Amino acid sequence: MSLFLCLAVPSLGACGFHPLYGQNNAGEATSDALSKVKIDLIENRVGQLTRNVLLENLTPKGSPTNAEYELVVELNESTADLGFTKQNEATISDYILSGNYKLIRISDTKTMRSGTLRARTSFNIVQSDFASLEAKSAAREDAARNLARQIANQVAIGVNNAD
Repeated sequence: MSLFLCLAVPSLGACGFHPLYGQNNAGEATSDALSKVKIDLIENRVGQLTRNVLLENLTPKGSPTNAEYELVVELNESTADLGFTKQNEATISDYILSGNYKLIRISDTKTMRSGTLRARTSFNIVQSDFASLEAKSAAREDAARNLARQIANQVAIGVNNAD
């Protein structure tokens, strides 16, 4: 086991692996660079939930005073009914949250990283309308949290690979 670790750990540097809380050649930690990302407002309630998780993950000490990067996110929500009863009433639904993100370096407006990510959760549709609405709300929150973490990972890669 220790022989494996001795051989595996040095090879991680060769593949471009950089620890999230490690330091680069300039002595900066990735978390320091992440704290310089300004996160734009995102429309509607699910956008607010997503932005809050992004703020927690990227800038836990507060919004940057002199941001070097800007993160722009656009979200799209959809649901798809899956299970049906004999009376053709849906019993389960998928909630899909997709987000287009763009990490822009402010100094030269260069796009450092961009793409589209998706988060999918399911929720039960029951007899009680209130319970079904609460289940959908919980699914929306879970998807927002999941998508925000995916975006935060992509931002860390973009910031870490900055020229």
